[in-house]
Amino acid sequence: MVEQAPRARVEGRPSVLLFSAGFYGTLAAARCFGRNGIDVTVADPTKLGPASWSRYVGRRVQCPPESRAEEFIAWLLDFGRREPRQHVLYPTSDELAWLVSVHRDALSEFFHLYDPGVDAVYGLLNKRKLFEVGQEVGLRLPRTWFPESEADLSAVAKEAGFPVLIKPTTQILYSTHRKGHPVSEPAQLIEEYRAFSRDGYADMLVRFDPAVTRPMVQEFHPEAAQGIYSLSGFMDETGEVFEVRGAMKVLQRPRRLGVGVCFESAPVRADLAEGLKRLCRRLRYHGVFEVEFIQTKDDFLLIDFNPRYYGQMAFDIARGLPLPLLAYHAAVGDRDALLREVKAAREWRGRGEAFCNRISLEMLLNLQRLSGALPGDEARQWRRWMEEHRGILVDPLIDSDDLVPTAVEVAQILYFTARHPRAFVRAMVLNR
Repeated sequence: MVEQAPRARVEGRPSVLLFSAGFYGTLAAARCFGRNGIDVTVADPTKLGPASWSRYVGRRVQCPPESRAEEFIAWLLDFGRREPRQHVLYPTSDELAWLVSVHRDALSEFFHLYDPGVDAVYGLLNKRKLFEVGQEVGLRLPRTWFPESEADLSAVAKEAGFPVLIKPTTQILYSTHRKGHPVSEPAQLIEEYRAFSRDGYADMLVRFDPAVTRPMVQEFHPEAAQGIYSLSGFMDETGEVFEVRGAMKVLQRPRRLGVGVCFESAPVRADLAEGLKRLCRRLRYHGVFEVEFIQTKDDFLLIDFNPRYYGQMAFDIARGLPLPLLAYHAAVGDRDALLREVKAAREWRGRGEAFCNRISLEMLLNLQRLSGALPGDEARQWRRWMEEHRGILVDPLIDSDDLVPTAVEVAQILYFTARHPRAFVRAMVLNR
């Protein structure tokens, strides 16, 4: 990809405060802001997140982890009091999206926010609420149950088509951040549900919504391993600005329920985009989003809505949609700048770009090939895929203009492998 030359810093503009330095979305945002002349501060509990070491980050500060919610919010408010109205704050994680919306009134005194409110944010991050509102606005979703007792579970075991997935109601302040657990037989459902329910949530969230502790059950669609279609983009508070990009997740790790490794550009389906508009308007949501659908033989089923920065955001920035800038201009109230960026995004013409986390893909191919978990034909297929997209491949880490984050990530992987060899083998070799 051709790198954009950094613009000169513009005096008088607020800086941005980014969190979650280990997330690829944070790194993508830092690079986008830095290349557009906006100062970047990264706050993180450690000094080891790749985003902290981007050349576009001018300042690093240490903060409590978001999992210690009360302590984190106290730190954030103290930071804001010391530097009032000097930073734009936009969420990089589910936790931060919810915490900012819950404490919006207090935070807005010290930060520039573009927050739609807790009803909108929690309505999208809580899968029970997303299921209800999604159906109301005419979107299709997988068959899903929200049992409140073991009698309900027995009814689910009789009614559902197996396998099913037991999934957390939300990832906000969730102790394990497991995406889900597959259950293959009806007789296993109650026992597996009990075990899954032992994963807990932070007290702050349970006080906000006691029902969050009950997991959901959803029919499993095997197409999810290779058929995840996503729409990502931005909508403003008027609903007049709505710009999206489409993509197919063609490889994830682990295969059944995992993080995207490879994506391909895909056309924007007008019916799904219109459904998302209705969903956002129904909840009064505005801001950055990334939404996932399972593509089945007959339909597209909504499974996830991320109202925040997200892992493959560098892909959409490279495809002419600078989402961090759109959120920034909206937060500071510069509508002229927002509309200029949107106009440029609508005029952009792509070349069939694809996205690939090459470090993860190489690890998958080499380790699974050695272990026999990956057939030789499939390994060769992915190497051909990389070769076919040479020159138009977007990587979340590797950037010739910003090399240190890649070195930091590799060091982190080596450290994790040494400390947790079994977890590494499960994720990278056994594909679980």
